[in-house]
Amino acid sequence: MTDKFSGRCSCGEISYGSTAKPKFSLFCQCRQCQRITGTGHSAQFAIEAKNTTIKGNVKSYGLTADSGNDVIAAFCGTCGNPMYKTTSAMPGMLVFHAATLDNPALFEPQMLVNASSAQPWDSIDPTVKRAE
Repeated sequence: MTDKFSGRCSCGEISYGSTAKPKFSLFCQCRQCQRITGTGHSAQFAIEAKNTTIKGNVKSYGLTADSGNDVIAAFCGTCGNPMYKTTSAMPGMLVFHAATLDNPALFEPQMLVNASSAQPWDSIDPTVKRAE
């Protein structure tokens, strides 16, 4: 991905921009990501909060990850679009959903995590590195 990119929610109430390349990108097949996205996995990338601007009415809710880490899921208060997460496992990082990018083709997954929770109907490119 490039070192300058932007994104938004479905209705445009929330927008963001970053001036740094993501630290990592991944597909996650955990049950939380399945529920949040309404499909078999999420496509995500992590960027440092200090290099990111977010505008709009962000709502959030807290949950506990399968790992036991605290997670805050942020979404648009108007259209409900999932935007990003923060986790106690990575202070100072924002983990955005790749589909929120203005140009989602920029997303380049580096790994797959939580494949043990994969649904049988959700196939991920076998060339993507597995972290488990």
